[in-house]
Amino acid sequence: MAKNVLALCYVALAWGSAFVLIKFNEETMGPLVIQAGRCTIGFLALLIISIVMKRDLRGHAKHWFAFLVFAILGISFLWIVTALGEEYITAGLATVMVTVSPLVTFIITVFILRSEKFSVLGVAGLIGGVVGLVLVVGIHNILGGSSILIGALLIASGFSVFAINGIIAPKLASGTDPIVSSAYYTGFATVILWVIAFVFSHPLSTKLTDLNVSIEIIMGVFSFASGFVVYYWLLNRAGAFFSSMTFYLIPIVGIVGGYIVFKEKITLTQVVGILIVFVGVYLINRQKFKKG
Repeated sequence: MAKNVLALCYVALAWGSAFVLIKFNEETMGPLVIQAGRCTIGFLALLIISIVMKRDLRGHAKHWFAFLVFAILGISFLWIVTALGEEYITAGLATVMVTVSPLVTFIITVFILRSEKFSVLGVAGLIGGVVGLVLVVGIHNILGGSSILIGALLIASGFSVFAINGIIAPKLASGTDPIVSSAYYTGFATVILWVIAFVFSHPLSTKLTDLNVSIEIIMGVFSFASGFVVYYWLLNRAGAFFSSMTFYLIPIVGIVGGYIVFKEKITLTQVVGILIVFVGVYLINRQKFKKG
């Protein structure tokens, strides 16, 4: 049990810290260059891991279309809007937007695809989740159309598309090795992100410091590659229910990290909003949690 808890905390720290590290590098680097750089390093790390573990890289090539879809929806779009959004919103509040994904998944699977059963508690959770996010962003920011709202909407759109990807991708490439698959779609995403960076930014004119490079390496190896490997190890060892607790810890890591590094403050209303979001997400996934 102790190993499971440590792994859970490791994944939350790895994924949650990425929001803080992105915010830090944005002080001297463009958001597109940041994401293209970390994706490149993450791809190389995952490729090396796949080779060392002697995974079937060649055999998975037949699933290239599924990997391309995930690269576009699950990484490229998400990472771009997240980096752009963090130019307007704090790192701590950005991590709370992770909870948009299960809310959107519930809407699609219950009301559109009808692949999941309708439940009153689920709808209550959805409403609670939306109310909680409104409190986190701030009613005054929403009504006033502030830059904070822009940042929140950008990141929320990324996790909404990520939710759509989560529904589509498994059907396109079921039964594939998660580590090999991640190496493939990260490779595709690396190409996509660099093309976009060269079109809309000026990567070659970016003046990198040793600290910038170090942070990019940390994000690529620690936040992405190792976090992903440990998450799937935990998923196979402890099951979906226990592993899902990661998404409750990520906002805590982001908020604490944002306070330590940037002295970001969070109000009592936002704390209440975050708690309401957590309850909402739990109610939506209540039946799945029982099965797990």
